[in-house]
Amino acid sequence: MANAVITGGTNGIGRALAERLAREGHDVVVVGRSATAPAGAGLVRGDLSTVAGTVAVAEELAGRFEVVDHLVLGAGWFNRRRVVTAEGLERTFALYVVSRFLLVERLLPRLEKSGAPVVVSVCGVGGLHGAGIQWDDLALTRRYSGFRAAMQGARAADLLGAGFADRHPGSPVRYVLHNPMLVDSGLGRQVGGLGGRLTDLGARLFGRSVDEAAGQVRRFLVEPPAAPLTGSRAGKPLDLAGPDFDRDAAARLYRVLDGLTGA
Repeated sequence: MANAVITGGTNGIGRALAERLAREGHDVVVVGRSATAPAGAGLVRGDLSTVAGTVAVAEELAGRFEVVDHLVLGAGWFNRRRVVTAEGLERTFALYVVSRFLLVERLLPRLEKSGAPVVVSVCGVGGLHGAGIQWDDLALTRRYSGFRAAMQGARAADLLGAGFADRHPGSPVRYVLHNPMLVDSGLGRQVGGLGGRLTDLGARLFGRSVDEAAGQVRRFLVEPPAAPLTGSRAGKPLDLAGPDFDRDAAARLYRVLDGLTGA
Protein backbone atom coordinates (compact mmCIF):
# COMPACT_ATOMS: atom_id res chain seq x y z
CA MET A 1 0.00 0.00 0.00
CA ALA A 2 1.20 3.50 -0.82
CA ASN A 3 1.37 6.81 1.00
CA ALA A 4 -0.37 9.40 -1.17
CA VAL A 5 -0.57 13.19 -0.88
CA ILE A 6 -3.14 15.06 -2.99
CA THR A 7 -3.37 18.85 -3.17
CA GLY A 8 -6.73 20.17 -4.25
CA GLY A 9 -8.06 16.95 -2.79
CA THR A 10 -11.14 18.31 -1.04
CA ASN A 11 -13.24 18.63 -4.20
CA GLY A 12 -13.48 17.61 -7.84
CA ILE A 13 -11.00 15.16 -9.34
CA GLY A 14 -8.76 15.26 -6.27
CA ARG A 15 -11.56 14.28 -3.92
CA ALA A 16 -12.73 11.44 -6.15
CA LEU A 17 -9.14 10.17 -6.41
CA ALA A 18 -8.57 10.39 -2.66
CA GLU A 19 -11.72 8.42 -1.87
CA ARG A 20 -10.85 5.74 -4.39
CA LEU A 21 -7.28 5.31 -3.16
CA ALA A 22 -8.49 5.22 0.45
CA ARG A 23 -11.02 2.49 -0.39
CA GLU A 24 -8.17 0.49 -1.91
CA GLY A 25 -6.29 0.65 1.38
CA HIS A 26 -3.73 3.36 0.67
CA ASP A 27 -2.79 5.94 3.30
CA VAL A 28 -4.09 9.17 1.78
CA VAL A 29 -3.74 12.76 2.97
CA VAL A 30 -5.33 15.66 1.12
CA VAL A 31 -4.27 19.28 1.36
CA GLY A 32 -6.89 22.00 1.21
CA ARG A 33 -8.61 24.85 2.98
CA SER A 34 -11.82 22.90 3.55
CA ALA A 35 -12.56 21.54 7.01
CA THR A 36 -13.95 18.30 5.55
CA ALA A 37 -11.72 15.52 4.27
CA PRO A 38 -12.81 12.92 1.70
CA ALA A 39 -14.02 9.63 3.16
CA GLY A 40 -11.12 7.59 4.47
CA ALA A 41 -8.50 10.30 3.94
CA GLY A 42 -6.57 12.51 6.31
CA LEU A 43 -6.51 16.28 5.98
CA VAL A 44 -3.81 18.91 6.19
CA ARG A 45 -5.34 22.36 6.16
CA GLY A 46 -3.19 25.10 4.77
CA ASP A 47 -2.86 28.02 2.38
CA LEU A 48 -0.90 26.99 -0.70
CA SER A 49 -1.16 30.48 -2.20
CA THR A 50 1.71 31.70 -0.01
CA VAL A 51 5.30 30.56 0.33
CA ALA A 52 5.02 30.47 4.10
CA GLY A 53 1.80 28.48 3.98
CA THR A 54 3.20 25.97 1.50
CA VAL A 55 6.38 25.48 3.52
CA ALA A 56 4.26 24.85 6.63
CA VAL A 57 2.19 22.25 4.76
CA ALA A 58 5.33 20.54 3.47
CA GLU A 59 6.76 20.38 6.98
CA GLU A 60 3.55 18.86 8.36
CA LEU A 61 3.48 16.26 5.58
CA ALA A 62 7.13 15.40 6.17
CA GLY A 63 6.26 14.90 9.83
CA ARG A 64 3.44 12.51 8.95
CA PHE A 65 5.21 10.45 6.31
CA GLU A 66 8.70 9.01 6.33
CA VAL A 67 8.04 7.94 2.73
CA VAL A 68 5.79 9.60 0.13
CA ASP A 69 5.01 7.31 -2.79
CA HIS A 70 2.53 9.49 -4.68
CA LEU A 71 2.30 13.27 -4.86
CA VAL A 72 -0.64 14.56 -6.90
CA LEU A 73 -0.54 18.31 -7.55
CA GLY A 74 -4.06 19.45 -8.29
CA ALA A 75 -4.52 22.69 -6.35
CA GLY A 76 -5.70 25.64 -8.41
CA TRP A 77 -8.32 28.34 -8.50
CA PHE A 78 -9.74 30.51 -11.28
CA ASN A 79 -9.43 34.14 -10.18
CA ARG A 80 -11.71 36.38 -12.19
CA ARG A 81 -10.01 39.46 -10.74
CA ARG A 82 -6.34 39.95 -10.08
CA VAL A 83 -5.46 39.11 -6.47
CA VAL A 84 -2.07 39.79 -4.89
CA THR A 85 -0.96 37.68 -1.93
CA ALA A 86 0.58 39.11 1.23
CA GLU A 87 3.97 38.17 -0.25
CA GLY A 88 3.33 40.22 -3.38
CA LEU A 89 2.66 37.31 -5.75
CA GLU A 90 -0.23 37.08 -8.21
CA ARG A 91 -2.45 34.47 -6.59
CA THR A 92 -3.03 32.18 -9.58
CA PHE A 93 0.71 31.91 -10.22
CA ALA A 94 1.42 31.42 -6.52
CA LEU A 95 -1.10 28.61 -6.15
CA TYR A 96 -0.58 26.93 -9.51
CA VAL A 97 3.19 27.21 -9.84
CA VAL A 98 5.01 28.32 -6.68
CA SER A 99 3.24 25.82 -4.43
CA ARG A 100 3.92 22.92 -6.81
CA PHE A 101 7.57 23.86 -7.05
CA LEU A 102 7.98 24.11 -3.28
CA LEU A 103 6.09 20.93 -2.42
CA VAL A 104 8.17 18.81 -4.80
CA GLU A 105 11.44 20.38 -3.62
CA ARG A 106 10.57 20.05 0.07
CA LEU A 107 9.16 16.52 -0.16
CA LEU A 108 11.79 15.17 -2.55
CA PRO A 109 13.76 13.37 0.21
CA ARG A 110 10.56 11.58 1.23
CA LEU A 111 9.68 10.75 -2.38
CA GLU A 112 13.12 9.35 -3.13
CA LYS A 113 12.75 6.85 -0.28
CA SER A 114 9.89 5.22 -2.19
CA GLY A 115 10.42 2.21 -4.40
CA ALA A 116 8.29 3.78 -7.16
CA PRO A 117 7.78 7.51 -6.55
CA VAL A 118 5.39 9.35 -8.85
CA VAL A 119 4.51 13.05 -9.09
CA VAL A 120 1.41 13.86 -11.16
CA SER A 121 0.82 17.51 -12.02
CA VAL A 122 -2.81 17.92 -13.07
CA CYS A 123 -4.25 20.50 -15.49
CA GLY A 124 -1.27 21.79 -17.41
CA VAL A 125 -1.91 23.06 -20.92
CA GLY A 126 -0.93 19.74 -22.46
CA GLY A 127 0.28 21.35 -25.67
CA LEU A 128 -2.87 23.42 -26.22
CA HIS A 129 -2.54 26.79 -27.98
CA GLY A 130 -3.03 30.02 -26.05
CA ALA A 131 -1.26 32.81 -24.20
CA GLY A 132 2.31 32.15 -23.15
CA ILE A 133 4.32 32.98 -20.04
CA GLN A 134 4.80 36.72 -19.48
CA TRP A 135 8.40 36.52 -18.36
CA ASP A 136 8.74 40.29 -17.88
CA ASP A 137 5.42 40.53 -16.01
CA LEU A 138 4.65 37.27 -14.22
CA ALA A 139 2.31 39.13 -11.87
CA LEU A 140 0.27 40.29 -14.90
CA THR A 141 0.17 43.88 -13.72
CA ARG A 142 -0.33 45.30 -17.21
CA ARG A 143 -2.94 42.99 -18.68
CA TYR A 144 -4.85 40.61 -16.45
CA SER A 145 -7.68 38.21 -17.12
CA GLY A 146 -8.61 35.02 -15.33
CA PHE A 147 -8.03 32.97 -18.47
CA ARG A 148 -4.65 34.58 -19.14
CA ALA A 149 -3.55 33.89 -15.56
CA ALA A 150 -4.78 30.29 -15.71
CA MET A 151 -3.01 29.66 -19.03
CA GLN A 152 0.25 31.13 -17.75
CA GLY A 153 0.04 29.00 -14.61
CA ALA A 154 -0.68 25.87 -16.62
CA ARG A 155 2.26 26.46 -18.98
CA ALA A 156 4.60 27.10 -16.07
CA ALA A 157 3.37 23.98 -14.27
CA ASP A 158 4.27 21.95 -17.36
CA LEU A 159 7.74 23.50 -17.43
CA LEU A 160 8.32 22.36 -13.85
CA GLY A 161 7.98 18.80 -15.05
CA ALA A 162 10.03 19.43 -18.19
CA GLY A 163 12.96 20.69 -16.12
CA PHE A 164 12.77 18.31 -13.18
CA ALA A 165 15.25 15.71 -14.47
CA ASP A 166 17.81 18.40 -15.29
CA ARG A 167 17.46 19.90 -11.83
CA HIS A 168 17.58 16.51 -10.09
CA PRO A 169 19.65 14.19 -12.33
CA GLY A 170 19.43 10.56 -11.36
CA SER A 171 16.27 11.01 -9.27
CA PRO A 172 13.99 7.93 -9.31
CA VAL A 173 10.89 10.18 -9.36
CA ARG A 174 8.60 9.73 -12.35
CA TYR A 175 7.03 13.08 -13.23
CA VAL A 176 3.70 13.06 -15.09
CA LEU A 177 2.07 16.10 -16.72
CA HIS A 178 -1.61 15.35 -17.18
CA ASN A 179 -4.38 17.47 -18.68
CA PRO A 180 -7.71 15.69 -18.13
CA MET A 181 -9.41 18.10 -20.60
CA LEU A 182 -13.14 18.71 -20.12
CA VAL A 183 -14.40 17.35 -16.80
CA ASP A 184 -17.73 17.92 -15.07
CA SER A 185 -16.10 19.25 -11.91
CA GLY A 186 -18.06 22.47 -11.32
CA LEU A 187 -15.37 24.84 -12.63
CA GLY A 188 -18.10 27.21 -13.78
CA ARG A 189 -18.67 28.34 -10.19
CA GLN A 190 -15.17 29.81 -10.21
CA VAL A 191 -15.51 31.34 -13.68
CA GLY A 192 -18.86 32.90 -12.82
CA GLY A 193 -21.45 34.63 -14.97
CA LEU A 194 -22.62 33.41 -18.36
CA GLY A 195 -19.18 32.01 -19.16
CA GLY A 196 -19.32 29.87 -16.05
CA ARG A 197 -22.79 28.57 -16.82
CA LEU A 198 -21.74 27.66 -20.35
CA THR A 199 -18.58 25.99 -19.02
CA ASP A 200 -20.60 23.76 -16.69
CA LEU A 201 -23.19 23.01 -19.37
CA GLY A 202 -20.51 21.95 -21.84
CA ALA A 203 -18.83 19.81 -19.19
CA ARG A 204 -22.09 18.06 -18.32
CA LEU A 205 -22.89 17.38 -21.99
CA PHE A 206 -19.48 16.52 -23.37
CA GLY A 207 -17.05 16.10 -20.46
CA ARG A 208 -15.89 13.22 -18.33
CA SER A 209 -17.13 12.61 -14.82
CA VAL A 210 -14.76 13.32 -11.93
CA ASP A 211 -14.65 9.58 -11.22
CA GLU A 212 -13.49 8.81 -14.76
CA ALA A 213 -10.92 11.61 -14.64
CA ALA A 214 -9.67 10.37 -11.26
CA GLY A 215 -9.27 6.90 -12.76
CA GLN A 216 -6.90 8.29 -15.38
CA VAL A 217 -4.70 9.81 -12.68
CA ARG A 218 -4.82 6.61 -10.63
CA ARG A 219 -3.37 4.60 -13.51
CA PHE A 220 -0.21 6.70 -13.45
CA LEU A 221 0.15 5.96 -9.74
CA VAL A 222 -0.44 2.23 -9.72
CA GLU A 223 1.43 1.65 -13.01
CA PRO A 224 4.31 4.18 -12.86
CA PRO A 225 5.71 5.13 -16.28
CA ALA A 226 9.19 3.92 -17.17
CA ALA A 227 10.29 7.33 -18.50
CA PRO A 228 11.36 10.14 -16.15
CA LEU A 229 8.80 12.46 -17.80
CA THR A 230 5.40 11.60 -19.26
CA GLY A 231 2.86 13.90 -20.89
CA SER A 232 -0.81 13.06 -21.23
CA ARG A 233 -3.88 14.79 -22.61
CA ALA A 234 -6.97 12.90 -21.47
CA GLY A 235 -4.94 9.70 -21.44
CA LYS A 236 -3.32 10.19 -24.87
CA PRO A 237 0.48 10.61 -24.94
CA LEU A 238 1.91 14.06 -25.66
CA ASP A 239 4.93 14.87 -27.78
CA LEU A 240 7.37 16.29 -25.23
CA ALA A 241 9.66 17.75 -27.89
CA GLY A 242 7.47 20.82 -28.43
CA PRO A 243 8.09 24.37 -27.16
CA ASP A 244 5.71 23.91 -24.22
CA PHE A 245 8.30 21.56 -22.70
CA ASP A 246 11.46 23.47 -23.64
CA ARG A 247 14.23 22.62 -21.18
CA ASP A 248 15.91 26.03 -21.42
CA ALA A 249 12.63 27.73 -20.57
CA ALA A 250 12.19 25.26 -17.71
CA ALA A 251 15.64 26.09 -16.35
CA ARG A 252 14.75 29.77 -16.55
CA LEU A 253 11.56 29.17 -14.58
CA TYR A 254 13.42 27.25 -11.88
CA ARG A 255 15.86 30.18 -11.52
CA VAL A 256 12.94 32.59 -11.18
CA LEU A 257 11.29 30.41 -8.54
CA ASP A 258 14.52 29.99 -6.62
CA GLY A 259 14.67 33.77 -6.44
CA LEU A 260 11.03 34.23 -5.46
CA THR A 261 11.10 31.64 -2.71
CA GLY A 262 14.66 31.89 -1.44
CA ALA A 263 15.11 28.21 -2.32
